Amino acid sequence: MIPWFTFPALPFGLHAFGLLLTLSVIVNHLVLVRRARALALGSKGAIEALAIGTVAAAIGGAYGVGRLVGGGGTLSSAGGCLGAIVGLVGLARVLRMPVLAAADATTYAFPFGWIFARAACAFAHDHPGRLSSSVLAVQYPGGARFDLGLLEGMATPLLVGIVVLASRRASRPGVVTGALALAYGALRLGLDFLRAEDGRFSDPRWQGLTAAQGVCLGVLIPAGITLLLLKATPSPPAALARGASSPHSPRAPTRTPSAP
Repeated sequence: MIPWFTFPALPFGLHAFGLLLTLSVIVNHLVLVRRARALALGSKGAIEALAIGTVAAAIGGAYGVGRLVGGGGTLSSAGGCLGAIVGLVGLARVLRMPVLAAADATTYAFPFGWIFARAACAFAHDHPGRLSSSVLAVQYPGGARFDLGLLEGMATPLLVGIVVLASRRASRPGVVTGALALAYGALRLGLDFLRAEDGRFSDPRWQGLTAAQGVCLGVLIPAGITLLLLKATPSPPAALARGASSPHSPRAPTRTPSAP
């Protein structure tokens, strides 16, 4: 069983939760920009706009859905996913970037920053799970129970491995996004079955499912399966792509030089 732990006190009135979240945003931004440049998605300014805008949309979605579902100022990771998706698609279109390629760069960066975000949740112990005597349970005041922020943080390095491997083996845009959507959707769907249902720790549920599980079942998992099953669109022959005529197409008449 894991003992109760807290982040060491920081000087100058800094709070560990905010510091780790800030670090999460910085790491996500740096990895996204680097990946987008490697994919040649656009100019430096366009890539910066994509990175900043997508994170801003994710934060807005997390706060908005958190207030709607939780009735307070909490952040919702499910809302963050929805906000990021809407922001990404809109920004990619405005910036004239291929949507799936932009999505691949964004999802590639996500788990690198998510490690620090979930570390913040783990140190804050703000995602308590069911009471348990498991070796993975944390000794919360009042009884040992699962800490879902800690459990997801422990699994996030696997998500990093998935996006790195998918990016190396992908033969078309959308594969990295599909792999992460399916993997994270399945992970979060399973973890939320361990979420607390007693007293003040209980979260709102619809048909026995949390809001995050609804997003996983309705958006992430179906989208992941769809993107992984998509077939690559065949590219036109190089000669046709350059505008050259085929052997069966009419040729332009040739002009014979006139005699002087």
